[in-house]
Amino acid sequence: MRLIEPNTGLALREAVSRLVEDNFVRPDRTPSMPVDVMEVADSLIVKAALPGATKDKLQIQLEQNILTLKAEFAEEQLPENGRWLLRERNLTAISRTFRMPFPIDAEQARAEFQDGILTLTLPKLESAKPRQITIQ
Repeated sequence: MRLIEPNTGLALREAVSRLVEDNFVRPDRTPSMPVDVMEVADSLIVKAALPGATKDKLQIQLEQNILTLKAEFAEEQLPENGRWLLRERNLTAISRTFRMPFPIDAEQARAEFQDGILTLTLPKLESAKPRQITIQ
């Protein structure tokens, strides 16, 4: 998976077809978490929306320049004599995987989780930072 997907210029009909297929035709498809990724001077900032998740049920893995985010949720049980009229939050686990555009210094990486938002600060490895070359 690419870190940033290019604009494919989908026709409206194709975009609507994909939306319907992704959300209704294949209901067994694992939903994904919305993620924002931005590059700042020396690092990447990754923000993932995980409403309802708890810090102890989050997993963050960085291996060979591949970032994987996982969250597990407790399945909500119906009360006795209850029945679902609408159920859209039936999540037990979600995950996202990204290939980083440059090597990351995993030892200096930081993660914060507040109000359902996971924020990762992933510093570039020294060898990946731009260098100024002096002309002699």
